[in-house]
Amino acid sequence: MESFEKYKTINHPLVNPFSEIIGNDQYVIFDVRISAHSVVSKVIGYAMKKLRDPGNDIAVLIGPDKASEKTKKCAEILQNKFRGLHQCNATGYKIHEDIWVPRDLNTDLDTLSVRRHVPVLFILLAKNELPQKLRSHPQRMQVKPGKPLASSFSNKKKGRT
Repeated sequence: MESFEKYKTINHPLVNPFSEIIGNDQYVIFDVRISAHSVVSKVIGYAMKKLRDPGNDIAVLIGPDKASEKTKKCAEILQNKFRGLHQCNATGYKIHEDIWVPRDLNTDLDTLSVRRHVPVLFILLAKNELPQKLRSHPQRMQVKPGKPLASSFSNKKKGRT
């Protein structure tokens, strides 16, 4: 690589797999982007504020490679705070492309393109039932139906006497 220098870096746009499925339906969707440096309490506060708004129907938590565990943790916390949320998970990739050009243009070296595929976790949390298109989507990884409010009171642990 001594013969090459980095010309530019291209960050391709991230494609949300749920946007293709839900499309132009009547649902109001908001994104919660989580990075490795995000503070969980701030992310939860933002998502709770948005979920309490009656105009919002669906939250999509988006966490790239190093933030996937944090994204899962945020989804679990939100499901504990808001009983009855329905969950659907999907994965995708964000593509970073580096273009390298030869330092000496008189040599017979070609321009190089290096692509890195960074995995991204998408977690959709819906207040109401999952949309029909999403329930029949063949590429979904997992669907967890929400718990009704009555069952959340019967599952309390009994304290020691």
